[in-house]
Amino acid sequence: MAPVTTIKVATGIWGDITSSVDWCEENYEWTPYIAEFFNSWSSLAMVILGEACARMNPTGNSAFTLLGRSITVVGIGSWLFHATLKYSMQMTDELPMLWSMSIACYIAITMQYNVNKRMVRNALTLWTLFVTLLTAGFSGKVQFLLFQFSFNFLSLVVAYMCWRGKKDLDYANMGHVADLFSAGIKLYLAAAAVWLTDTNLCQYINGRDSTSVLPFNLQLHAWWHVLASLGLVHLVVLLMGHYCLLKDIPFKLKYVYGVFPRIYAE
Repeated sequence: MAPVTTIKVATGIWGDITSSVDWCEENYEWTPYIAEFFNSWSSLAMVILGEACARMNPTGNSAFTLLGRSITVVGIGSWLFHATLKYSMQMTDELPMLWSMSIACYIAITMQYNVNKRMVRNALTLWTLFVTLLTAGFSGKVQFLLFQFSFNFLSLVVAYMCWRGKKDLDYANMGHVADLFSAGIKLYLAAAAVWLTDTNLCQYINGRDSTSVLPFNLQLHAWWHVLASLGLVHLVVLLMGHYCLLKDIPFKLKYVYGVFPRIYAE
């Protein structure tokens, strides 16, 4: 998601734009049925990679399958949001992101610390439900700041727990698995760079305004979807590998087409 921006006039079948943000991609440029064509279809990266994570789970822990499926839901919600630019559909994109990160946080904390799993689950569920209700009930800057604070805080917790997992994997001479951490972070940083560029420098890169230095739109938000999805998959697979290490579950890791990490039980 992004800060509140000037809303353009809709010309498609979905009517007026009610979302709190309108991205750099030109609305209804390719079809009257999809507001943001590239941003919509690139959301399928999350659907595909989320399902891949859910199906390759070698841990026997159903929480990882739930995490993968939650990423799939994020992708579906993102498609609906970008296709319609309706506020209600915006919530189907943003709120599942919050729940996905909450699930990842639960997995990472409970597998690395000897804590009461029910207590951690209840605390995360109540907090995420609280933020969900407040986020859905507000719009504009309040909604943006509340969502961003909660999502980014949980993201930092998960990133820290992944770093701890990397250290354990390195110590166990599983450097090839530990390297998933740096690969995932690099992909996330690249995704963040294109997101910030698309959000803050749109008039210079949209290919249509007189201030644009480019003759065409680079569709950077669509690339954000792809890069962020790949970065997330690397970190999820890292968590799976770390879980297998802690539970003495034999596993192997290989890359599909040199890009997608696949983990499976031996």
